Amino acid sequence: MTTTAATPTTPAVTPGWWAHRFGGMSRTFWILFTGTGLSRLGFFVIPFMTFWLVNDRNLNAGQAAVVMTCFGAGWTLGMPAGGWLADRTGRKGAIIAAGLLSAGAYLLLGAAPTLPWLCAAAVAAGATFDAGRPAVQALMTDTVTPTRQATALGLLYWVMNASRFVSCLIGGLMASHDFRILFIVNATLNVAFAAAVARTVTEPARPRRNDGPVLRTVFADRRMAVFTLVTLVFFTVHTQSVVTLPIIMNQAGVTPIWYGIILAADPLAVAVAQLLLQGQLTSRPAYVVCAAGIATVGVGLAVTGVGQSTAWFLSTTPLWVCGEVAVLAVAPGIVANLAPAHLRGAYFGVWGATLGASALLAPGIAALLINLGGAGLLWACCIAAALCAAAACLRLNHQPEPAMLAAAGNQQKGRLL
Repeated sequence: MTTTAATPTTPAVTPGWWAHRFGGMSRTFWILFTGTGLSRLGFFVIPFMTFWLVNDRNLNAGQAAVVMTCFGAGWTLGMPAGGWLADRTGRKGAIIAAGLLSAGAYLLLGAAPTLPWLCAAAVAAGATFDAGRPAVQALMTDTVTPTRQATALGLLYWVMNASRFVSCLIGGLMASHDFRILFIVNATLNVAFAAAVARTVTEPARPRRNDGPVLRTVFADRRMAVFTLVTLVFFTVHTQSVVTLPIIMNQAGVTPIWYGIILAADPLAVAVAQLLLQGQLTSRPAYVVCAAGIATVGVGLAVTGVGQSTAWFLSTTPLWVCGEVAVLAVAPGIVANLAPAHLRGAYFGVWGATLGASALLAPGIAALLINLGGAGLLWACCIAAALCAAAACLRLNHQPEPAMLAAAGNQQKGRLL
């Protein structure tokens, strides 16, 4: 009788906490991750812009809304243009150009002497503010493995929020002394990021194809078109946090320093929650996670918006922040999954344009609804819009993925042959 010795088995290695969240990333990813985090320390210009216009430049609410609408118009155009440039001429060049142009635009905005100049500078600042983000997202996606793309894009969102937390605190202190400091620091950080990318980043070779007009190609993708519309509704609701809430807080007597603390509670909660929950969020159906997050933002913002005290604003902000985490931790991964490799910049640019479009739409919508029925009507409409967008997102979850459609098409061709 012969016996066979048992073959020793190697236990499966489970990635540790750090490796699961940060492992498997490329050198280029870490350069962009670090550079984006440092440059976003100058983000404080954006949330403090309405406060600056009303308090420092003595504009009324209507004039401030006009300037913010001009900023939104530029923002809407800037990200698709940046995405097109990233696909057309290269990711690296698009990032450098966006950083340098943004620095100049913000210096112009801070020095603008009159309302017409403020409007013109706001268009330029909006157009360049996020023009480099599609290129950053596309280059990150280009340089990490497909299984780590969603995690990489989630980490980009995480570091932007960690930096935004610091910048809101710093911005509140700076704004209490001289708002112009905000614009100078923002310009300096943008130039530094552009210089770092120019010296350290090497862009990999990419496939190049001519698919005709880029916008037509992107919107011919029905899933992408619907998800872009859903995202536009989400951001239009979410943008009330920097359009309407500052005015309500100002009327409630919130000072710039406390406003900065309240703003900082948002990205701090986002950074902590995402660090803890990123794995769980990305392991679940992305469209379901997005739908839950969108609904939570609509309801949570309404709860915050009815407040009349600093304590209320501070304590209720985490309600809608939870929804923000759920949406933006997984949404870029959905776009990366939908986008062909040679059009990643365009897809991210068109999707990112919803940020600018929401900044363009939100002030006018808020003013109209408040004039018709007060803040209560605005918050009720925010809830309704968020629930409708969440329902549309859930419908996308029940449609086949592009890869499944391609596989089905190949099987059909095989039968025909």
